[in-house]
Amino acid sequence: MKKTVRDIVVVIFGNFLLAASVAFFVIPDEILSGGLAGIAVILKTLFNFKENIVIDVCVIATFILGALVLGKEFALKTALSSVIYPVFLEILIRIPLDIEIDKLLSCGFGGVLAGIGIGLVFKHDASTGGIDVPCIIVSKYSGMELSLVVMIADALVCILGLVAYGLEDVLYGIVYIALSSYAINRVMIPKTDEAVALYIISSKTEEICEYIHVDLYRGTTILEAKGGYTNESKNVVLTVVSKNQYSNLSNFVEKIDPFAFIIVSDAKEIKGEGFTYEYRV
Repeated sequence: MKKTVRDIVVVIFGNFLLAASVAFFVIPDEILSGGLAGIAVILKTLFNFKENIVIDVCVIATFILGALVLGKEFALKTALSSVIYPVFLEILIRIPLDIEIDKLLSCGFGGVLAGIGIGLVFKHDASTGGIDVPCIIVSKYSGMELSLVVMIADALVCILGLVAYGLEDVLYGIVYIALSSYAINRVMIPKTDEAVALYIISSKTEEICEYIHVDLYRGTTILEAKGGYTNESKNVVLTVVSKNQYSNLSNFVEKIDPFAFIIVSDAKEIKGEGFTYEYRV
């Protein structure tokens, strides 16, 4: 129950940060930020559509797409964002806050703010809705890292901005996207490379191994250990997973065993089945 409440609070806060980035930086400075905000900026220039209306309509449309393709569980986790993000945006754009700073700084602060918000939502196994939904679909079925898919999608939207804006504005958009993608990556998996190694000490080793084998398609090694203080014999699950699988595994372990002890370390180089033999990290 506590974890569910915490997840809801973090998802709400993440959506607030994303809405603040769009309301205070992207829309006022017309930054080609990628995502729905970037699409809205382009459509306003081409057809004079209101940015917030475009975003609201697209959020609902992509929510329906996610529910159809990714199922009921995804729909329930995304429903909160699909409601709260447009509400936050509608409120924040009406606040008379005029931030007069250089556009490059707007790209920097706005990109980092959006990345932190999206990363927090992703880390708690939810979505901010919008263009994140097709990105999650692509990541799920292609095995590509989610932050990379988001960056590619945002870059494509930014490039389309050449139709309505000049090269300079596109370059500003690339700065925003790069910083946003970096922040997403840092929030989801702090200080890791392509994969992470986990040592999991838990009384639920069978359930954890089954989840890793069936849901993540990864292998496990069971190590026998003895507690230095308690002298109790325990099993330790050793596994290596890719970046975009880490949050799911961490959330699962915490859900079934809140008292599990997990050690996470960088996997600088991995050779073997599942990573270098006909399988993409």
